[in-house]
Amino acid sequence: LWNQAPEGAVLGELVFRKGGKQNGKTIKPSLNVRCDESLASSGNTNDVPIDYSMEAMTKRVPVLHPFSRISHEDDEAGGANTGAVVVHGTVSRTANLQASRDDSRYRQLCKNRLLQTSVTNSRFVRPVEATELSVRKSLGKNTRGFGSAVQAFGERLKERENNTGMENSGQKRKYEDKPTRSVIFELFTQQRYWTVKQIKEESGKVEKEIRQILHEIGDYHRSGEHKNMWALKSEYQNQSG
Repeated sequence: LWNQAPEGAVLGELVFRKGGKQNGKTIKPSLNVRCDESLASSGNTNDVPIDYSMEAMTKRVPVLHPFSRISHEDDEAGGANTGAVVVHGTVSRTANLQASRDDSRYRQLCKNRLLQTSVTNSRFVRPVEATELSVRKSLGKNTRGFGSAVQAFGERLKERENNTGMENSGQKRKYEDKPTRSVIFELFTQQRYWTVKQIKEESGKVEKEIRQILHEIGDYHRSGEHKNMWALKSEYQNQSG
């Protein structure tokens, strides 16, 4: 777009927004580029977006030097074909230029690309207009489909989690009045290997006390199939059974 502009033309605006707080709302600092609309309206560039924001700006980059080669004609004018280059400066920060979603040109460009790539003899996909989308949302409350199936699945998962939580709380109350050592022995009768976290969740006992007892009666597996898990020492296994 800018390459086609005539010499001396106004290319656009570079807007720096200072961050801070305004009316209780936090405003992030930003850097925006707005191309001159007269350039975007000329030739075949009617659908080119004109509003952009600088995103993912880096603070540290390797040393980069933008340069341009001296053309062959310039070399000849200078009297020799040296193949020299001109260094224009040093790049200290980089960023991505992202088209603004609020730009009507950008939205139209996305729609046009969607239509160009999705219209076939057997299938036609088109963008949903905002008015049509609002109507579908209002009607969707009384209809069943994929969305309602996902909602029902989520509700079942939530219900299952609540039931599991109630079971665990009941289990913890069961061990509430028992000594921690006796509880650990009882848990090892149910399965051979436990993590500290599992014992804590099952028993509701204090983690520090669990670890102290496990160091006395258990062996810690640092590798293998049961890595990071505890098992009773051989002399206590018959006692737990």
